[in-house]
Amino acid sequence: MKLSGNGLSPQRARLVKGLSLCFAFTLVASLLVSGWYGLTSRYSAVLDPAEIAVIQLDAPQSGQPTCIMHTTMGDLTFVLYPEQCPKTVENFKQLAESGYYDGTYIFRVEPGIFFEGGAPNADGSLSSDADSAAEHVDRELSPKLWPLRGALCAVTTAADAGFFRTLTGKQQYYTGSRFLVVDTVEMDAEMQEGLRSNETLSAVADAFIEKGGIPNYSQQMTVFGQLTDGSDVLDAITSAAVSSDSENHVPLEDIRIESVEISAVP
Repeated sequence: MKLSGNGLSPQRARLVKGLSLCFAFTLVASLLVSGWYGLTSRYSAVLDPAEIAVIQLDAPQSGQPTCIMHTTMGDLTFVLYPEQCPKTVENFKQLAESGYYDGTYIFRVEPGIFFEGGAPNADGSLSSDADSAAEHVDRELSPKLWPLRGALCAVTTAADAGFFRTLTGKQQYYTGSRFLVVDTVEMDAEMQEGLRSNETLSAVADAFIEKGGIPNYSQQMTVFGQLTDGSDVLDAITSAAVSSDSENHVPLEDIRIESVEISAVP
C-alpha cells in the first residue's frame, strides 16, 4: 500500500484541513484518535492522558542515537528514539549501516507538506529481492511522539486487519525501509482553535501550532526521529518541482539520498 498524502489543489487542501480538524475534535472529546491515514485505511489508538508528552521538544540526551541523512540537496540531521520505537530504530540503523540507503531516491514530494524517501527505485517501489524482515516491522505508536514539522516517520505499508481483528480492535500494521519526513499543513486560526479545545492536550496543541506538522497523522504513523539540523534542506526538498500526477508527485529532477550516517549525541 502506497501512502496517500495531501496536495495543493483546493479540494485536497480542504480535505487536509478537514482531517486535521477531525483529529483535533475527536482527540479532545475522548482521547481516541481515529482518522483516515492515506485516505484508505482506518487506524485508531487509545491514549492514556497521563502518558501524553512531546519529547521532541526536549534537548537531545548524551548517547542518544542520531543520523545524518546526506542528500543531493544537503544534509538532514535527526535524533532517534529507540526507547519509544525500538524495532523501528533498530531496523533503520541496520539498513543505514549496511549501506542500503546509499543512492536511494526521494520518490515523492507533497509540496510544502512532506516528502517520502528511502526507495531503491525512482517510483518508490522496492527491488524484487527486498529483505522481507526489513519490510515487516511492527508499527510502534507512542503518546510522546507526534508528527510535528521535522518528524522522521516510518511509512506504514502493510496490515493484518481482517474482519475479526478489526472487530476486536487487534489490527496489526507494519512498516519497512521507506520513510516520510513531515513539513507542515497550514495552521490557520480555525485549526488552532480546534487543537486548543482541551487543557489535557495543551502541550500537543502548542507544539503543533509552534512547530507546524500534520495533526491528522497523529497516532497513525511510527514517529521515530526528529530533525535537529537542516530545516533549510527540508524546505528545499518540499519546494522541489514535481510531476503533475495527482497521486505520486514524483520530483521532476532526481533527489537522492547519498548515504545515512548513524552516530550518537556527544
